Amino acid sequence: MKQKHKILVVEDEADTADLLKHILEREGFSVIQAKDGRQASSLIGTVRPPSLVLLDLVVPYVSGAELLKLIRDHPDWCHTPVIMVSADSYGPDIQQALRQGATAYVTKQKGSAGLIEAMRRVLHPPASSPTQPSLKKVPQTLPKRRPSAHRRPRSSHGKKRAA
Repeated sequence: MKQKHKILVVEDEADTADLLKHILEREGFSVIQAKDGRQASSLIGTVRPPSLVLLDLVVPYVSGAELLKLIRDHPDWCHTPVIMVSADSYGPDIQQALRQGATAYVTKQKGSAGLIEAMRRVLHPPASSPTQPSLKKVPQTLPKRRPSAHRRPRSSHGKKRAA
């Protein structure tokens, strides 16, 4: 029998947490819930890392950003993929979360289909390099930087000027 992926859901809104649990269990995942940052912090220090963390950016007591730092600084949890889940779709906030170590960022407006798609990309990366941690896979699919105006592709025109 195939082992279930264990997912930690950190979500303070009970309706959203229950909906996520229902959707994830229907998809075959095992779910652990933390209703606030304090409870999530306690889990990070006491249980084995799950396959994936779904982390709301805004939770009481300890923010999602602070929890992300705790996860990345913990020796057992540091490679655990973290998908930030937020109502915030402001581009700079998304980029900041990714720079701080989030594996992916999903807005709540995308609904469960967007979340499940992101989870599948994180948990089942392409088989081309199975030794690489999945942590490196998802951010590469997201635009992380703007093209530089100083770096242009080589062309025959550029070679003529250089010669």
